[in-house]
Amino acid sequence: MSLVVNFDDIPDDEEYVFEFVEKPDYFQIDPVEAILKKDVCVRGSLSKMGREVFLKGNISTEMELVCSRCLEPLIYKIRSKISSHYVPGNETEGHETDVELHASDIEMEFYSDDQIDLTQAVYDQMLLSLPLVRLCKTDCQGICSQCGVNRNKENCQCSDKDSIDPRLAVLKTLKDKLK
Repeated sequence: MSLVVNFDDIPDDEEYVFEFVEKPDYFQIDPVEAILKKDVCVRGSLSKMGREVFLKGNISTEMELVCSRCLEPLIYKIRSKISSHYVPGNETEGHETDVELHASDIEMEFYSDDQIDLTQAVYDQMLLSLPLVRLCKTDCQGICSQCGVNRNKENCQCSDKDSIDPRLAVLKTLKDKLK
């Protein structure tokens, strides 16, 4: 586990600067969601204040995604900032208590045995960097809803104007009456 830093290796009065490079198989990403195509490079610094550790850095890699419109694969470059706040192990472990979360808790991670593991923060930030709508190109034509042809590669003879979802046909009748 190379994305782990020992708490004692971080100086008290200055930042601990690091650069880690991990192979794609280091991260367990669902292949339906995305496939890592390049090594994950994490550059940044760790600083500590008492027993708390603060991470600031950058992540860079490439992932293969599937276009939301045409279902063709596309390569998406991730260049993202990362920041996190590490505190010593969760004192409430093993106790079932209700805890109110604050906005600052979202970027909080726990460490134990003086080992700061950056893996989860890097994994989370990579997935958060992915776009919700994934397009191979901004003007992607997508797939024809009638014949299934990829409209980026060939034209089809289907007419979108004549294709009405049978469930919505009643609305078309109502629209025609209002004219």
